[in-house]
Amino acid sequence: MFHPAFALCFTCLPVAIMMIALGSIFDRGRDFETYKDQIAISDSQIVFGDTKSGAVVAVIGTIQNTSQVAWKEIQFHIDFLDAKGNRVDVGAKEDSSLQLPAGGTCSFKVSFRREFPEDNYVKPVVCVVAAKDVRARW
Repeated sequence: MFHPAFALCFTCLPVAIMMIALGSIFDRGRDFETYKDQIAISDSQIVFGDTKSGAVVAVIGTIQNTSQVAWKEIQFHIDFLDAKGNRVDVGAKEDSSLQLPAGGTCSFKVSFRREFPEDNYVKPVVCVVAAKDVRARW
């Protein structure tokens, strides 16, 4: 015999599967703000260079993730300080190719067009201001 509850189950099952699939497509992953204190710059240094378009200043270093979430599209904010500790320049840039593994470390490089003399750039202060969960689709 065919019970009417079976018809209801067969109708609801495809709808439930579709809802789960749509939810995974639009999943934004974990919120970075909750984990941002678990992301740290363990070392950084300033390097200088020249390109066809002009002089550049870059910061290279190591970023450490003590959270259990892997991150991508990491957004850096850098304050450049002079010998007296005064801010002489700032820069912000997203590194869309960098993926920071959960519980891991990786190297980074962020470069900017240099506007001031090299000796003005003594110390970088690097912060990670945003990132996306690697599982996020958007």
